[in-house]
Amino acid sequence: MEPARRKGVALAPPEDYPARMVPFRAVEPHDHGVIREIVDAAFAPEDVAGFLDSLRAAGCLIGEWLAEDESGAIGHIAFSRAHLECANGEKLPAAFLTPLGVRPDRQRQGVGLALMQRALAELEQRGENLFFVIGHPTFYPKAGFRTVAFDEVASPWTGSPAFMMRCGFAPRGRLLAPPVIRDAH
Repeated sequence: MEPARRKGVALAPPEDYPARMVPFRAVEPHDHGVIREIVDAAFAPEDVAGFLDSLRAAGCLIGEWLAEDESGAIGHIAFSRAHLECANGEKLPAAFLTPLGVRPDRQRQGVGLALMQRALAELEQRGENLFFVIGHPTFYPKAGFRTVAFDEVASPWTGSPAFMMRCGFAPRGRLLAPPVIRDAH
């Protein structure tokens, strides 16, 4: 399917755009420029591209993926390593989703949800089973996230409906997020 173009800008695809069929792949170093364009467009005026650069520089990322269609890269998602420190001192590995961005001309068509579901499935295949996000409280539950209760996980975001987790068990403890994430939110 060839998207319509006006003055060099790709217009929204047809309503039957099959977001679930969009190709999905791991990010490679040569992708960083196009990812910067995606997140700049998706989050302007916030400097999410700079935040992402900081996550990379700090070695926080455990997974980063792109969604692409015939017009090029249309979405990006990244997860960073975090831990949940339990009362007994055990530190459970966790994956912190940030950021998830979709090119504006492909937003509200299921691309972000499809990208998130695929990335979560890949991380689960690697053994990850505890995920956190700070995001829109009506979007992320579509992928199994739920608001974190006051008595579950202590963090700077506890009590905010935007602080959510996804897991198959009921963890209790303190979230240890990378400083890059703690300082940005």
